[in-house]
Amino acid sequence: MRLLRAAPALLIHGGAGAPPEDEHPERQAAVDRSLEAGWAQIGDGALAAAMAAVRALEDEPALNAGIGACFNRDGVIELDAGVMEGTELRVGAVGAVRDVRHPVDLALKLLEEGPPVLLVGKGASRYAREHGVELTDPATFATDRQRRNLERMLVEADTVGAVARDADGHVAVAVSTGGMTGKLPGRLGDTPLAGAGFYAKDGAGAACGTGRGEAFIRLALCHLAVIQLGSPRQFARGPAGMSPQEVADGAVEYLGSKTGAEGGIIVVPAEGDPAYAFNTKFMPVAMRVG
Repeated sequence: MRLLRAAPALLIHGGAGAPPEDEHPERQAAVDRSLEAGWAQIGDGALAAAMAAVRALEDEPALNAGIGACFNRDGVIELDAGVMEGTELRVGAVGAVRDVRHPVDLALKLLEEGPPVLLVGKGASRYAREHGVELTDPATFATDRQRRNLERMLVEADTVGAVARDADGHVAVAVSTGGMTGKLPGRLGDTPLAGAGFYAKDGAGAACGTGRGEAFIRLALCHLAVIQLGSPRQFARGPAGMSPQEVADGAVEYLGSKTGAEGGIIVVPAEGDPAYAFNTKFMPVAMRVG
């Protein structure tokens, strides 16, 4: 597909939810830092920028990904991540990993080398070990904040993610999460499932979701959003040929009306400005275009 040159763009989120208000500034600052990390790589392409942003987010204890991820019902941290690029529709994803230092790195390794698209649990860790992806002690990811959340059953269901477009018009998305506080061991949400929690297609755009993963899976919401970005057809109310903001708003409205779930979405189109929407109390975002 021949693409028009476009202004580079990067949009990042730190999870849609309802954290205590005193945590808002710290979470926003974490997302702002990741924007700088991602934008520094935009010259190397959309995939490099999205990867750098999410890798930085996995190092932020205030967010639910990597260090700072939530505990499952057994008091164990299991991590999910996914990456997709829009040129050849290559995907890599991992689920329920406990000892991979940067789950998004392992997702990228699967995208680049495969042959699997998705690996989970011990098999994913074995693949990481065999392919030189950094492993770590699972205790690396634990924080007192998340221990308190588990004790009080203050549920987080956040994801972190980034959508990017480079100067050649290529798009990409990267996502990472600890899932949901008190989740069943082995539970996977939408984050490692292409089409549900993330999707990218050159000529249309890229999308990344955050919220209750089961609802995103049932709707294949990010795939629907990317279809809408690239087509005049509609999956929610509104005129044909919806703008990116209308696509984001429509996706969140669809999420709520069909499943009653809360969450958010970020999108970057093939041309024009990125957009985002959420129906929760808070979703830290950071964006740069130019």
